[in-house]
Amino acid sequence: MSAVIVLVTFYSRCGSTEKLALAAAVGAVQARANIRLRRLPDPSAPSAAEESKECKENLHRMRKEYVAPTESDVLSADAVIFVAPPNFDTSAAEWTGYLDLLGRMGSEGKLETKVGAALSAGESAQTALSTAILQAGFIVAPPNSAGATPAAAGHATTLGRRVVAVARALKPREQAG
Repeated sequence: MSAVIVLVTFYSRCGSTEKLALAAAVGAVQARANIRLRRLPDPSAPSAAEESKECKENLHRMRKEYVAPTESDVLSADAVIFVAPPNFDTSAAEWTGYLDLLGRMGSEGKLETKVGAALSAGESAQTALSTAILQAGFIVAPPNSAGATPAAAGHATTLGRRVVAVARALKPREQAG
């Protein structure tokens, strides 16, 4: 059986959401998946008054380290883990273009076999993101059990492993030859 490919897509300005994305990626790797990490681009430059020095440094670093997700990233993945900040809203400028792309791909039937999972430190943000990816056409992997702290790295790692297990179960087996 070929390896499961997991795309971890996130938006972070100061690094806390990036940490959740990295923990989810670790879980996927622990489950023997190949991963790609992609950061959504900033819709505009932050004002100097909005950001702390540490936040500015993290933002500068992330802009250099990550590229934006593309349609080909989604098409080549078996599963996508979406990681959003706790204040996520489907109308947030950093997410609208990507969600529109996913909606178009879903309406074209390109997401029917793809597993999706939402992760956020905010419960309402996680629910909104889960709804958006379900509406786009993903098969949504179940969240972790009730009572788990969504912002915890352990929660994210467990979700990464669970997403790989679901994707592997849905992936067609290769013919023995």
